[in-house]
Amino acid sequence: MKTDLVEIFQTIRAGIQPYATRGYTVHENSENGYDLYSEKNIELNGEKVTERFFTGVYINGNAVEVKINTDEFSTTNHNLSDFGENKAGLKISALDDSKLKEVETLVEIIHTNFKEKEWI
Repeated sequence: MKTDLVEIFQTIRAGIQPYATRGYTVHENSENGYDLYSEKNIELNGEKVTERFFTGVYINGNAVEVKINTDEFSTTNHNLSDFGENKAGLKISALDDSKLKEVETLVEIIHTNFKEKEWI
């Protein structure tokens, strides 16, 4: 069980970094934040979209926050915190193998959603 926030952050970041080679662009890569965006130019409801938040991990206060894009994705029944702006996620202060697997599964679900919508 990991309880050190830096160690939790680094572990989760290591799990999402490979997505940078799957069509996403790193927007933040610092000691306390890492996030990925899709920069595929698409038109949605008559509007041009040039970037779309995918996922990120951040040290924030006494927890590590894992945020995901919830555009057109129901967060009901997923025990996710609402972070506003079409973002939801998890607040983690202790990380075990089960919680890490939950994070990895959640990110993979959102990645699959992005692929299905042709956002990457």
